Amino acid sequence: MAAIVGAAGLPSTLAAANAGKRLLLANKESLVLAGELLMAAAHEAGACVIPIDSEHNAIFQCLPNAEARAGVRRICLTASGGPFRGRSREQLADVTPAQAVAHPKWSMGPKISVDSATLMNKGLEVIEAHHLFGLSRESIDVLVHPQSLVHSLVEFVDGSTLAQLGLPDMRTALAVGFGWPQRIESGVEGLDLLRHGRLDFEAPDLDAFPCLRLAYDALASGGTAPAILNAANEVAVEAFLRGRIGFCAIPSLVEDALASVSPAPAHSLDVLRDADAAARRHVDALIDRSSRGSARALS
Repeated sequence: MAAIVGAAGLPSTLAAANAGKRLLLANKESLVLAGELLMAAAHEAGACVIPIDSEHNAIFQCLPNAEARAGVRRICLTASGGPFRGRSREQLADVTPAQAVAHPKWSMGPKISVDSATLMNKGLEVIEAHHLFGLSRESIDVLVHPQSLVHSLVEFVDGSTLAQLGLPDMRTALAVGFGWPQRIESGVEGLDLLRHGRLDFEAPDLDAFPCLRLAYDALASGGTAPAILNAANEVAVEAFLRGRIGFCAIPSLVEDALASVSPAPAHSLDVLRDADAAARRHVDALIDRSSRGSARALS
């Protein structure tokens, strides 16, 4: 079970893949940082990678084998929208760390909760889906679904769409990972659609939450760009949680890093680590320069 948060989880995740283990992947940053290397290692060693993120686990359940994946037109990752769904960018200026970590549906750690609030979590999941399922960025969409009951959808070339539904409880995805290909008890109740009543969907607001757009841009650039995106975001989120920058500075810092740190072909782990370190230094320097005269100079 790979569940260490952030880039720190990559070495152990890669070791498990190289050892040919059944790898329950809850550390999305490993795929964002080194997706090509990790999936190649898993394929060569015969490792079984089962994603534990609810969205990718849903797609995994809809696409259990290579034959099913051959007929895919696109996938659609669902997003709760986080605690600030419906707010404009101007209304996000004074968001506090306490507000950002108060997710309306899921109980998560502070870093992932902030990523959900900025929609960076969904951006990282787009990159993760690209590596897990071998799909282009054009074949990966995002829909905001505030009830968090439809965990993702798969559209096929014949016009069919499959979706995996369930209560927002990570025990379901964990049970799939531990029991696959059998089904085991998770302790989660079945979904009573009559009680819940409705399922709503809307497009993500990329003006208020530009992190999702930045993730798509990094995926399009390829190479080490996703590693730069991830590293810059980790530093910015930590600074926000410490009260050094404002909420809206997170995407600004990530965008600056993507523009300033040149991507390179991601042909080795050393190259990826260098890109990660360069992005961290760049964002750290920006925060230090901007916060010398004010605790929240970056807003």
